[in-house]
Amino acid sequence: MVVVAVVFPALLLFAAVLIQLAANGRLRKNRLAGIRTRATMRNETTWVAGHRAASSTVWIGFALSAGAGVLTLVADGAVAITFAAAVVVILFATVTVALVKSERASAVASKA
Repeated sequence: MVVVAVVFPALLLFAAVLIQLAANGRLRKNRLAGIRTRATMRNETTWVAGHRAASSTVWIGFALSAGAGVLTLVADGAVAITFAAAVVVILFATVTVALVKSERASAVASKA
């Protein structure tokens, strides 16, 4: 459970920092880091737009998963398992919502 409580929130923090850098234009379009979908990789404008749209979602997901992670570490038994499960659900929900928001924003930016 420690892995879930610590590693998953850390992954979301890493993703949030990368996405924020891309949203601010400090991480340019590339093939290694960031949200790399057809829509975001179209050009620099769609890259930035997609990352801006996803940024707040990933930061909120990180905050929620970090909170649930801390509760996982301090709780016992079934309560700890429940919070650990919450961390996993938050991780997958955050990734899904961020990707959808990114795709939509990139599509709008490509038509502008």
